Amino acid sequence: MELINEIKLRLKKIIANKVDKTIVKPVKIIEENGKYYLILKKIQPPYSYLSARSLDGFDFDLTEEYKKLKNFVEKFKSAAIVSDYSIRNKKIMYFGDRQIYLARSSIKNSWSVNKKPVIVSPYPTQVGGAFLFPKGIIVIYHEKIVENGLTYYKTHIAEFDKKNPNRLLWKTDKPIWNNKDHWPQKQVIPLGSVMIKNKIVMYWYVDEEIIYGVYLSSFYFDPRSIHKVSSRLHRHNKNPIITPRPQNAWEAFTTLNPAATYIENRVHILYRAQGYDYISTVGYAVSSDGVTIDTRLDYPIYGPSEKFEKNKTGDVNSKFISAGGYGGCEDPRITFLDGRLYMVYVAFDGWSNPRLALTSIEISDFLNQRWNWEKPVLISPPHVIDKSGCLLPEKINEKYVFLHRVFPNILIDFVEDLNFKGENKWLKGEYKIKVRPGKWDSRKIGAGAPPLKIKDGWLLIYYGVDEKDSSKYHIGAMLLDLKDPTQVLHRTDKPILSPSKEYENNGFKPGIAYPCGAVIIKDNLFVYYGAADSVVCVAQTNLDTFLKELKTDRSPRLFSIKIKEVEF
Repeated sequence: MELINEIKLRLKKIIANKVDKTIVKPVKIIEENGKYYLILKKIQPPYSYLSARSLDGFDFDLTEEYKKLKNFVEKFKSAAIVSDYSIRNKKIMYFGDRQIYLARSSIKNSWSVNKKPVIVSPYPTQVGGAFLFPKGIIVIYHEKIVENGLTYYKTHIAEFDKKNPNRLLWKTDKPIWNNKDHWPQKQVIPLGSVMIKNKIVMYWYVDEEIIYGVYLSSFYFDPRSIHKVSSRLHRHNKNPIITPRPQNAWEAFTTLNPAATYIENRVHILYRAQGYDYISTVGYAVSSDGVTIDTRLDYPIYGPSEKFEKNKTGDVNSKFISAGGYGGCEDPRITFLDGRLYMVYVAFDGWSNPRLALTSIEISDFLNQRWNWEKPVLISPPHVIDKSGCLLPEKINEKYVFLHRVFPNILIDFVEDLNFKGENKWLKGEYKIKVRPGKWDSRKIGAGAPPLKIKDGWLLIYYGVDEKDSSKYHIGAMLLDLKDPTQVLHRTDKPILSPSKEYENNGFKPGIAYPCGAVIIKDNLFVYYGAADSVVCVAQTNLDTFLKELKTDRSPRLFSIKIKEVEF
């Protein structure tokens, strides 16, 4: 994505010839009938306003005194009229110097003001612009923050219903712009915003010297995409896509935590299932579009076969309880590597601590539903609760790479081979990706789906739990370095999906969104997750948009360009 070239334009010399910056200051920029006006106020009596006119928003000529703006500026210090828009023949204006209000034009060029504010903020807030879009009215507003005698502005965007301009549809949770990041220790005054060639340009007067323009880049400009950044993954309306089947005893209670792989134009889903004996096995389903289940087997394709995953007594009063289960094979993750499909899962016998196990199957057997799984081996050490294990789908420096979790962090190991049959040959947790104090993933984190290789790195979908609410599991994303996956390049500052739907918050396990699988189909990312430890769900998003957003490390941002130097 290329930014437009830096533009250095000056107000015409006629301003310098006629006025002096000691007696005038810029106060506002507006658009009228396709022309742009920079309004200048005389700061010595007799007070009046001058205007400089521009056809392109960059090159201004001094025109004349701007009498009609005087009363408007004095009454509404911060205001924006929605251009080319009226409702019932009345113009609409958003204004405010503390909270944001709506006003409608009435007879004799006066305004009727709604008493109730349309935007309430804990900070003094003023309007920076209002624009009509096909789906609503976009309002830019600034929160004023005073620090050490300087005023900084944090810019937000909100959208209102164009049929009912009082009705707020959404607003950004985080600022899309903070001038402190660009002009620290400088006095800044917002002058307003205009639309230039389908881009919103905000004007700022900095240190009483230079007027800067800040425009919203073409990628981030779509207001609807700004709205969606808080939920970057979008649940499918067919959720849940896999639910328990009472007629099958082995999956009559729960179906959850699905692994997924995309092979031969189909998504193969391996999900954890429980009957009312609370023993976990692995079920199998196939989807050609990533959402609709085309085939689902009536029997488990994998189950407990070794003593480390069998509950010998079948006693539901076992010493440990693992994610609502009392034994079996839990939470699979699958990786296609070197002609085999590898499955890492949690092996649990109901009495010892849960540990990670590894098995594999020839891809030809897998695709032909010949379930000739290799004898599983434990890969994590005894006496340590180790979960959320997965294998990278490619070697790094001739070594296999495992991700797993020992509370509270994601651990990473590089191993020479996949032979874990030797004495004391376990994953050790050589490297860590840590929780982040004070954030949504402050209590614990774990790998969700095995990382997906893309041109920018390894895309890791992971889960996180906040110390403030340890019952809820949220989904996030990281981008790891291609050559060194221990290095986190980018990490979502907020969850990309949080449990909020009814099927993610049932009485059994409220507030659970637990990912175990992810695939890329054409231009879309599909993430498969267990909801409320009960059902299987899917969420998706455009991969390119998702990655661009992930790499910003924050909400959509504005880019600064210098567009004029004011010579008074």
